[in-house]
Amino acid sequence: MKKLSQFFLLLFTLQYSSHSLAWGLKELGEEAASPVTTTADRILLYGGIATLAAIVFEDNIDVAHDKVVNDKPLGDFSRYGDWAGQMVPNALYVIGQTMYGAAGNKIGFERALGMFKATAYAASVTTVLKYTIQEPRPDMHNERNSFPSGHTTTAFAFGGYILEEHGWKWGVPALLVSSFSGLSRVNDNRHRVHDVLAGATIGLAYGVAIAKLDKKRKEKSEHNFTVVPIFDQETKGLALIGSF
Repeated sequence: MKKLSQFFLLLFTLQYSSHSLAWGLKELGEEAASPVTTTADRILLYGGIATLAAIVFEDNIDVAHDKVVNDKPLGDFSRYGDWAGQMVPNALYVIGQTMYGAAGNKIGFERALGMFKATAYAASVTTVLKYTIQEPRPDMHNERNSFPSGHTTTAFAFGGYILEEHGWKWGVPALLVSSFSGLSRVNDNRHRVHDVLAGATIGLAYGVAIAKLDKKRKEKSEHNFTVVPIFDQETKGLALIGSF
């Protein structure tokens, strides 16, 4: 996990610096707040309601949770859910899109950066919540970092970004992978249902929101225009320069 995270960060740094992408505090604020300022706010609303309901009815849900833990319906397949939550799909997507960009398709670099940002913001929010709330894990009470689920967060950041950027054709399989990751965390008794719901909400919201924000910025830049005065021996007036 640690090595993969380091590789992921190195890949992003190389890509970021080599393409001189403009970015600053303004962009940081816009991106951090994007789940609230875009239509992804509905994901936060409904996901928050679902998480709150799971907390309120925790005693009832724990009966089903304990049955899943005892039966372990996913068996050895849960390891793949664990991998999916360790940013493996996210990293593979970044690598693939970076190669696509290197082949001459600019959108590849844009998508690689978008996936990285969605994953990074979502994981950062979840990490802050983990060590602020300090809820014990169901299997090891001395580990106080259960809420929200980090694996589920990064898995749904992947699924949300794929859904918004590539549509339902690729989005549905990506979200199924994300859901499997969340289920595996309950199966392995590493998280309770409300941990997984909270992680899914944060990840999905950032995955969708970052993709939407990047599209909005791109459309804005493509429709910018500038009025330039022209003064020479034959012409005096204004010129409109831009792209539409």
